[in-house]
Amino acid sequence: MRNEKIKKVLSVIDQITDYEDGFAFIYDQIPELNEHGLFVESMWEDPAKLVPVLVGGTLKAGGPTTLMELLSELRILAISDRRIKMAAFSSERAELFLRSVIVANLDLIFPDASEEMRELDNTTSRKITHLFSFLKRFISLENIRADLAEEIDQICLQRPVITDRALHILKTVQQEIKLNGKQKADKKLLKYLGAAFSPTDKTRELKPDKYKKFLATATDQELGEEASKIGVGMRDTGLSSVYHALLIRRLADEPTLLKKALGLDHTGKAELDKHQEFVTELINEFIHPETARSCYGLARFLDRSLLTQQPVKSGLERLMSAELHPEVEKNLRTSRPNAALKPLQLLVAECFGVLGQPLGIGQGWNPTCQSARGISLWSRHAPGKLLRMIETAAKTNNLTMRFEGQLLSSSELSAGLAKNFDYNLDAVSVVLVPQLDKIYNRMMELAALRADDPHKWVNPALYGHWIPVGFLSAYDYMTHSIRDYNSFMRTFYLTHHPKFNGGHDLAYPNPVGIFLTGANGGLLGFHAVSVLRVAEFEGEFRIYFLNPNNEGRQQWQSNIKPTVSGHGERPGESSLPFYQFATRLYAFHYNPSDLENLDSVDQETIDKVTEIAQQSWGVSYTWTDKLGLIVSPI
Repeated sequence: MRNEKIKKVLSVIDQITDYEDGFAFIYDQIPELNEHGLFVESMWEDPAKLVPVLVGGTLKAGGPTTLMELLSELRILAISDRRIKMAAFSSERAELFLRSVIVANLDLIFPDASEEMRELDNTTSRKITHLFSFLKRFISLENIRADLAEEIDQICLQRPVITDRALHILKTVQQEIKLNGKQKADKKLLKYLGAAFSPTDKTRELKPDKYKKFLATATDQELGEEASKIGVGMRDTGLSSVYHALLIRRLADEPTLLKKALGLDHTGKAELDKHQEFVTELINEFIHPETARSCYGLARFLDRSLLTQQPVKSGLERLMSAELHPEVEKNLRTSRPNAALKPLQLLVAECFGVLGQPLGIGQGWNPTCQSARGISLWSRHAPGKLLRMIETAAKTNNLTMRFEGQLLSSSELSAGLAKNFDYNLDAVSVVLVPQLDKIYNRMMELAALRADDPHKWVNPALYGHWIPVGFLSAYDYMTHSIRDYNSFMRTFYLTHHPKFNGGHDLAYPNPVGIFLTGANGGLLGFHAVSVLRVAEFEGEFRIYFLNPNNEGRQQWQSNIKPTVSGHGERPGESSLPFYQFATRLYAFHYNPSDLENLDSVDQETIDKVTEIAQQSWGVSYTWTDKLGLIVSPI
C-alpha cells in the first residue's frame, strides 16, 4: 500500500519537475513530504549517510531514481534553510553537503558544456538543469570560490592525463565569477586560468590565429619570454593549452627555447639533445592545437628519458606508420568526435601522456580498474611492451594473452565488464581497454570455480612477471565470509610494513583488492588498486597507492580519507596511514620467501586494524577462524 502511494506521489512530482517553476512549488512541500515518510526505507532515508560525489550519477539514472535524488537535494536544502530539523544532520552540514554537490557536478549546472549531459534523455536532462538552476538561487558560485580553487588544485596535483574536468570547472569560473586577485582563492584560480587559457601576456591579448602570426615574426627575445612563462606555468599546473601547442610547434627545431617551453628538467634536456631530430618529427606530426594536452605529456615523457630505451623509440616509430583497423578508427573518432586530425595522430599524441604520466591514467566511467592499473604498470616498468600492445591492438583490434597455457584472443571473446563503454578516455585506453577487459573477464571465468579468489591466478597472467607468486585473500568465495583475518593481516604487515620486513619497500606495484566503502564506512563493493610504495612521513608509515578511477580522495569512513597531497605524495598517488589502508584490504600478493616469523607482528597492531574493519564493511560478513568456526567481533 505504501509503495503504491509513493508511486502516485512520484508520478505527480514527475510532471511538476518538468517545469523550472515546479521546483519552487515542490520545495514548499518538502517538509510535509518528509514528515509523511517519503524517504523512509529508501537509500535516501538518512541524509547523514549520503555522499555528495555520488549525487551526479544517481541524478543521471533516470526515472524514479532521478526523482528521489532531486527530492533528496531539496530536502537537504530545506535542512540548510532550517525548515527541517534533524539531530544527526545539522543546517551547517547540509549547506556543506550542497556546496560539495555543486563543486562535484559543475558539468550538470552548465549542461551545454557536457557531452555526457547531452546524451541523457531530454526529460532527465531537463529535470537536472531545473534542479541546479533552483539550487543556485540559494548557493551562489561566488560563495564557493574557495571550494572551487581547492578542487582545481587537488585535481591538478594528481596530474591526470585527461584534464577535461579541470578545464570545465575553470571555464565555469571564467564565465560565472568575477575574480579580483586579492583573495587567496582568487589568486589560485587566476594561476590555473592563466595556465589553461592565457599563459602569457601576449596570449591574453591575441586569439590563437593572431598569436600564431605573432610567433612567425617574433624576435628571439620575445620567443624566449613566451617559452619561459609557458613552460613554468605548464610544469606548475599540469595544464597545457592551444597556445602551448602553437609555441611548441614554432620552436620544434630550436632546442634551447624548446627546453624552456616544455619546462624540462635536467634529464629531459639531455634527452632532447640526444634525440633532437626525432623529437622535432614528433612535434611536427603530432603536437597540434587539437592535441594540446599532449604538450605536458611530451614534457614528462622526455623527463623520463624513455627515448633512450630502444624498445620505446622503435615502438613509437612502428606505431607512427601503422595502418589502423577500421573499428579502432571508429572508436577513436567516437572518443574525439570533433577532431579534424587523423585517428593515428590522436593515438600517437596521447601515447606521450600515457608514457609520461603513468599515474595519471584513469578508467573513466567504465568498471575496468584492472585494465587501467595494467596500463599504468606497463607504462612505468615496461613501456616498450606497452607500445607493442598498443600497436597490435590498433592494427588488428585484437590482443592475445596466455592463461595457463591457453591462448586467449580478445576478438574471439564475448563482452567484458564494460557493457556500455565510456569513450571519454585517453586514446591509448580507447584502443587497449576493450581488449584487456574481455581477456580479463575470460580469465576470471576460467578461474571462477576454484576454491580461492580467482585473482590469485588472473593477476600474474594479466599483468606479467612483476606480480609475486604468493597470494592471500581474507574473503572466502565459497562461504561468503571473512576467514582467518588474523593470519591474513599478520602476513600483510610482515611482508609490507618496513617495521616488520627489515625496512624493505616494494620493487614493483602490487595489485591488491580493497573493500570499497562510503563515507559512513558501509560496504559499497570490491575495487582494484595498486600499492606503489610504503614510506615514513612525519613519524608515521603510510601506504602510497594508485586509484585507477583518477580520483583518489573519496571518503572511506568519517575519519578515513585518502589524500593526494600534503603527506609526501607524488603526482598521481593517494595515501593513507598504513593501518587505515590495511582496514580496507581483502587480497594481496607477496613473496613467500619473506614469511619468516608471523609472530613478530604484535597482536595489538592486528587488533587495531581488525576492530575498524569489523565495525565498517565487516558488518556485511560472517567472520570465521582458520577452521571455519564463527568468531566474535573485537
